[in-house]
Amino acid sequence: MNNDVGVGVDVSNWRSVQVDHMEENKPRSNDPIPSDLVKDDPDYADIVVTFVEGLKDRLADMEDALRQSDFDTLRTTAHQLKGSGGGFGYPILTEHATRLERLAKARALQECIDAIGELKGLASRVVVGT
Repeated sequence: MNNDVGVGVDVSNWRSVQVDHMEENKPRSNDPIPSDLVKDDPDYADIVVTFVEGLKDRLADMEDALRQSDFDTLRTTAHQLKGSGGGFGYPILTEHATRLERLAKARALQECIDAIGELKGLASRVVVGT
């Protein structure tokens, strides 16, 4: 197979380089996760504080919905977090909430339990600023 895409560019390592770059940008398992929104404009810190303070309650609502096998409420709550997470500068929350929304729609109980656990772990590391 020819890995040359023209102009002397060899793409044989492209996939591994792309994955490595993505991994570099992901927070490590114990690193704080600051808001990109506040990083870009510190004037938003007050509203981001309100979002962060509400995360624990949102996750508790998700757990309650799951305990009641209320996958529709779980899906809706995950969908809301999917939108607000990114809006407040936490794209990693959006990524994980998207996964939970999909799992809730499929009514995948154990996977939903695991996904909520992952979200709780991420939420424990969320900070407003750097």
